[in-house]
Amino acid sequence: MDRRKTICISIFLLFLLPSVLFASFSFAFDSWEGHPRILSGLVPTGLRAGTVVKGVPLFPEWDTSILLLGKAGYHERMLWQDPVTGMVRTTNPVIYDYLSFDWTLGVQQSIGAEQKHNLFLGYRGSFEYGLDSMIVGDTLSTGAVQSLSSYLAAGNIYYGPLTMFGTSLGVSYRYDALDDLLSTLDGYRLSTVLWFGPKLLNSNASYTLVEAELLGAKTLASVRENDDRNLYSIVVVDRLSASAAFGTTISLPVQQDSSLGSKVRGFGTFEYLADMSIANQLDLRFNGPESFTKGIFPHFICFYDIGYGFGNAYNTEVAASDFLSSVGVRVSFSLLEYFDIGYQMAYLLSGTSRTQPTNVMVGELVGRITF
Repeated sequence: MDRRKTICISIFLLFLLPSVLFASFSFAFDSWEGHPRILSGLVPTGLRAGTVVKGVPLFPEWDTSILLLGKAGYHERMLWQDPVTGMVRTTNPVIYDYLSFDWTLGVQQSIGAEQKHNLFLGYRGSFEYGLDSMIVGDTLSTGAVQSLSSYLAAGNIYYGPLTMFGTSLGVSYRYDALDDLLSTLDGYRLSTVLWFGPKLLNSNASYTLVEAELLGAKTLASVRENDDRNLYSIVVVDRLSASAAFGTTISLPVQQDSSLGSKVRGFGTFEYLADMSIANQLDLRFNGPESFTKGIFPHFICFYDIGYGFGNAYNTEVAASDFLSSVGVRVSFSLLEYFDIGYQMAYLLSGTSRTQPTNVMVGELVGRITF
């Protein structure tokens, strides 16, 4: 297995070599993630960043770039499937921490002088190391937090090793006709991605993941100062997303990215785990004045989410059919395009938050950092 991995990576690097030799470099920040027990997840405990190498274009005015990203992090998972049967639980989830490392190497090719069409072909490797939760012994609304050995004492057929290596190959297409001026947003963006994680290249995975997203936005009203600072604006944004995961062993990182629970606000990532799902998020955004300088302003968001999961629970033959819906508000503050922090309240119209089973109103601090 290791020899075949080495051959694949070597061929890929050889293909990239001509572009690297005649290239310019720039910093790239992809994403960050927190730990929910450390300041409600608002402090980054994991960061994915790297560099973009702009190489020799294949065609005039068509940018060709090489993307090199790496991540290191310390995070928590709360898993709601029984480790032996795969049946979805409503209480006593498996809660554990893990060290996460991953690395991405890929080629991004724009098509056309306007750079609206983009193709990506890449490879991602990962390593995770499972650890006991930092709150072992505490009692939550979902039950007492145990050590991993206690959670898995009856067996671990479903999850397999929580310490694992992973490898996936991906291809994506994006059409970007979105005009984003921070306080106003107009146009649309379409993206699709296919990730393939063959058993041949993985220690505990064998899957194919297909994802698609369509985002559209329209500025309904905008009033600006003489120096072009925003006085107020109203923007409607609609985001439709869908995913389907196929395979005998769909890894936990893939489930985390594609689950229905991750698509509808107010619900936990691993709470609703059908292997196919579709969801729509509708926002009405009221952006406040840019009092000091452009890009720094408060905003108030009203949202309505709806989603449906179907197929089977991941890695099982257990039928899954879930309908989730929520409506809510979010008050936050934006600092340029780099930082956004606020508080969100979601009223659950359909479905239950398993971490707060007696509440129909779920509140949480939310944050975002981008570069």
